[in-house]
Amino acid sequence: MQRLEIRLLGPVSECNIEIRDYLVFTGAQASGKSTIAKSIFFFNNIKNLLIQLIRRMNLMKDEETIELSLGLRLKREIRSNFLQIFGTTLAMDPRMSMTYTYENGETITLFLTDNQYQKNFAEVKISQGMWGNILDLERSVKNGRYSDPAEIKYVIERKVFCNDYEIVYIPAGRSLMTLLSSQINYFYSTLDDVQKRSIDYCTQNYLERILRMKPFFTDGYTQLIHETKTITDRKIHLDALYMAAELASLILKGEYRNISGEERLQISDKRYVKINYASSGQQESVWILNVLFYYLLNNIKAHFIIEEPESHLFPDAQKLMVEFITLAKNQNNPVTITTHSPYVLGSINNLLYAEKISDKENQSEVDRIIPKILWLKYDSMGAYFLENGRLTDIRSDEFMDIDHDVIDGASQTINLAYEEMVEIDLKKREGL
Repeated sequence: MQRLEIRLLGPVSECNIEIRDYLVFTGAQASGKSTIAKSIFFFNNIKNLLIQLIRRMNLMKDEETIELSLGLRLKREIRSNFLQIFGTTLAMDPRMSMTYTYENGETITLFLTDNQYQKNFAEVKISQGMWGNILDLERSVKNGRYSDPAEIKYVIERKVFCNDYEIVYIPAGRSLMTLLSSQINYFYSTLDDVQKRSIDYCTQNYLERILRMKPFFTDGYTQLIHETKTITDRKIHLDALYMAAELASLILKGEYRNISGEERLQISDKRYVKINYASSGQQESVWILNVLFYYLLNNIKAHFIIEEPESHLFPDAQKLMVEFITLAKNQNNPVTITTHSPYVLGSINNLLYAEKISDKENQSEVDRIIPKILWLKYDSMGAYFLENGRLTDIRSDEFMDIDHDVIDGASQTINLAYEEMVEIDLKKREGL
């Protein structure tokens, strides 16, 4: 069981949650949803930092490599990555700490302390078992036992972290990057490493991912499925892929194509719109859809962290987006989302309800309304409301769904104000 504990980080005063396969965080702006999402990404990305260090260790034979152990260099990389994701520690509460428990029970903790050189220094503590595995790995690499990069990656994922999922962060504010799509390639290629490190790490990671993926989408989703089916002998989930293609087409009202570097939304065989002239909803959603579809098509396991998947989408499209994301989750890909939308929460409840009421007698009837491939198991989901720095579990064990009071909270406030004004109006009319 994986677990995240946070104390006094940004707007989050206290957090202690199990990392389930489907995590949903809601609450007002600046309540800490992104802080928790980034924390999950931060700890799951550490294995990638270790893989990169091993690769450099095999390539470089400089003085620093000899003097510093792999474990100490990993701590330094973790500290640097923390600063790239969360910013300077000087403005943080000195009592801040965060701990992640991995599937094998091993932990990594980051906390602040004062030393002779710096106030609020980010100290990293790695549990004894994991530290021993890292030292064993270093010895094995130096002795030539592990030299193949794929083998090293396998050992790190399976033995050190017990997690072989890629961690994929899809931030909010995607439309700007899509809008400037043709210019971003040039801007990003001109930045040096120092300038790149000044960009928020989650955004940088997302940007590099989509730049790598763009050339893959020369054809529409359906054609990509057909091509993959004819050239591969690995297992692909055709039902899920064709449903993903259909949902994406409905959300985008077209298909994404990258033709000789020009990004388009293909509306029909003869009509298309350049991506930077598409609607804000299309620009916000296109790379959620592309990224998830890429991993589904290539059968790569990933943990997707998606901020505000509903951005700029009409409620009907928000429902379809939830179904697309849940489809990816049901293909063995954990999902974490942050949202402000009652339509997102309500759509998740529909998928939970479909699973809840289905049995041998009525499966086909429920499947006709919501396809079985989209049903969501209650036990696999965690849902939390953030307020005043703390999390409230908003699942209802009685009804096996997300508490409807949370979903309807905003509309209740609006309706209450309207009802109070109606009473004033009625009193005025009665007095006439």
